[in-house]
Amino acid sequence: MKRILAVLMVLVMLLTLAGCGAGSKAGELPKNIELQVPAKAGGGTDVMARTVATQITKDTGANVNIINNTDGGGVVAMETIRNAKSDGSKLLFFHTTMLIKTATGVYDKSATEDFTVIGAAVSSEKGGYVLVVRSDSGIENLEDLIAEAKNRPGELLFGVETGGSAHIMTGMFAKEAGIDIKYVEAGSDTDKLTALVGGSIDAAFVNPNQARQYYEAGKINVLGCFSSDEEGGRSSVLPDVPSFIEQGYDLQFATIVFVLGPKGMDEALAQKLYDHFAQAAGHDDVNAVLKPAGMDLIFFSREEGIERLKAQEQLINEMVKELGLDK
Repeated sequence: MKRILAVLMVLVMLLTLAGCGAGSKAGELPKNIELQVPAKAGGGTDVMARTVATQITKDTGANVNIINNTDGGGVVAMETIRNAKSDGSKLLFFHTTMLIKTATGVYDKSATEDFTVIGAAVSSEKGGYVLVVRSDSGIENLEDLIAEAKNRPGELLFGVETGGSAHIMTGMFAKEAGIDIKYVEAGSDTDKLTALVGGSIDAAFVNPNQARQYYEAGKINVLGCFSSDEEGGRSSVLPDVPSFIEQGYDLQFATIVFVLGPKGMDEALAQKLYDHFAQAAGHDDVNAVLKPAGMDLIFFSREEGIERLKAQEQLINEMVKELGLDK
């Protein structure tokens, strides 16, 4: 009996120590982290995710593996993370497109309500999407376009990728300028530029990086750009193009990149993950890759990041309803 009691006491002590050991590990990173990215390999989102993940691996020794998962338009990746264990071993790396998918009914869950927001970031780039028209359209500036639209209500064809960020921006522009336009499905930015030069559409919002070659070739006129904040910054890619804010129109929009985990994650772990993502994003090696392409990431504090996401959710939800895109 004495031996049995002694063994039982040892077992109790070992279990107690194991419990203490487990508790002391609260907030520590898992050794393997799966980062689900709802984007194709080689694209901008993938490059951002891989570059930051590589740095986190160097900083922490954890293996951060990228999983490119575009199934269901990204919904499968989102659900994979929403239903994952809350130990930080599976995370989502995505951006504003997820908020649009929720607003349009493609996805029925909210980034801020149904997940743990690890962190949110924006680029240091002050200017965003630009409004372009053909160079032979007779439209030389923003006021020319607005006047033309008012003279021909509902007739000017604006190319959009239905349900994309540029669709939302087009709606914001039309509302702010007080014009009635016609939205035409035109595909990606590359497709929109091709359609514009070919005369199939009259105007479109496109990424400045893709607009530049057409602009420099004299094929398009660039009338203005969205700013990432209320200060009205211009695009570093097309620095001679004035922002809408400079021209008297309160139009600002910034793509927010974020990292999400399953709802109910331990706060210490979420904070630790945030610290590593924010630190990696600010590393010189990471910026050497991302900044030349305008894809560097500056993380907000966790609290501000959540508030920024909520504010953008509200903006997108309202615009989606106005555009009749909600299902």
